[in-house]
Amino acid sequence: METGFFKFYPDKQKYLGTTKRGPEAVKLLHFPGISPEASKWLVEHRNINAIGIDTPSIDYGQSTLFQSHVILLSQNIPVFENVAALDKLPPTGFEIIALPMKIKGGSGAPLRIVALIK
Repeated sequence: METGFFKFYPDKQKYLGTTKRGPEAVKLLHFPGISPEASKWLVEHRNINAIGIDTPSIDYGQSTLFQSHVILLSQNIPVFENVAALDKLPPTGFEIIALPMKIKGGSGAPLRIVALIK
């Protein structure tokens, strides 16, 4: 999902909506995500193997319930966040290879993403 937010990285104020960190910063976060309704629709109506977005989270900035994470990950659909250069991909005709770092016991990891354009 290309929102255009990748162009603001690494400016924390523009990319995250705040330069603050920690629990008190959550209410200040501001970036788009995929709504729970859209996540549910993707699960029910599209045969997706994974989903990526060019923002810090698949859920919108101030989310505390992380419903899109729950919906997608409960269906074993991996989520890729902070994806850069999506504007360089064509609308169709490419494959993605995702190469995560293995972290024992981790719930996530840094990821190297490669796009093969056909």
